[in-house]
Order: sequence, then C-alpha cells, then structure tokens
Amino acid sequence: MNIKLLIFLLLFSIHTVALADGRRYFSLDEMASRIQKQSGAQILSAGIQQTKRGKIYRFKVKKKGRVRILLMRPDGTRINRR
Repeated sequence: MNIKLLIFLLLFSIHTVALADGRRYFSLDEMASRIQKQSGAQILSAGIQQTKRGKIYRFKVKKKGRVRILLMRPDGTRINRR
C-alpha cells in the first residue's frame, strides 16, 4: 500500500473520530461574545475554573441592574447552580 495513502487514511479516521460527537468548543472570548449578543448582558468579568470534570467558564454579568454568575461548559451548555 502506498505510504501517502496510508497516512491520509489514518489522519482522516482520527479527524472523523474527533468530530463524532458533533460538538464545537468555544474559547472564553467567543463564549463571552455569544452571551453578550444573545442576552444583551454586560460582561463584568470572565475566567476559567478547572474542576474534576474539566474546565468551566465563569462569567459575572449585569443585566437590568442585576448581577449574576453564569457557569458555562466550553461546548456552550449552561451549568445550573444548586
């Protein structure tokens, strides 16, 4: 088998497996921009926290005079606080 073809097939299969879950991961800046655009809230602070389950984004936002903390996963899903 041609070595170039073998390398191509290997890289293609790795890429396919990496995209299998269909999720897109956002950077902290991208997520902050999405929050501003979708909710109209002002971002007061943003940071990354490392947990046992992976990293989460922590945003302090202000909307209509109320300050809230939003916890988001890098894939864009919100974490509900208990």
